[in-house]
Amino acid sequence: MRKILLFITLVLSHSTAIACSFAPGYDEFLPSPLYKKKNHPLAIPKASVESIKRGYDDGNGGSCSDAGIIKIKFENENPIRATGYKLKIISGTFESHVIPDYEVMPSRYNPSENSMFFVWLDGSYNNQEKIDFVLQIIAVSPEGDESEPYNLKIQHAGGKSN
Repeated sequence: MRKILLFITLVLSHSTAIACSFAPGYDEFLPSPLYKKKNHPLAIPKASVESIKRGYDDGNGGSCSDAGIIKIKFENENPIRATGYKLKIISGTFESHVIPDYEVMPSRYNPSENSMFFVWLDGSYNNQEKIDFVLQIIAVSPEGDESEPYNLKIQHAGGKSN
């Protein structure tokens, strides 16, 4: 029995992983009672597309090369740690599961960047479809107040990737 367990352990420890995962590129916005007394005024959020990376086939089924990543960067018009965002696709089409349907904020792991990224399975083929949608962004204060919406056009021509 010990030899079988040793054999299974050796096989599993020497095999290559065939999975890929990413940490989320944002955090869920959970208002803090510490901020509630500070009365943060909200400005209309301004954001830009910092980068769009498209998936491709690198021949390794265990790599993350088939992941697409859209990174958006916010200007610093609202307090980074005290502002959440509601995101909604208002025109065009895109992967429905990529944009969260709850309030989010930039990741706490690198708050100075004031950015978020969204990952999806873009496909392991090297000719990608175009991306063309408008993302509505509404800033949310810890008190639940909302800003006027900001509409961010997100586009990528598609075609050959990598």
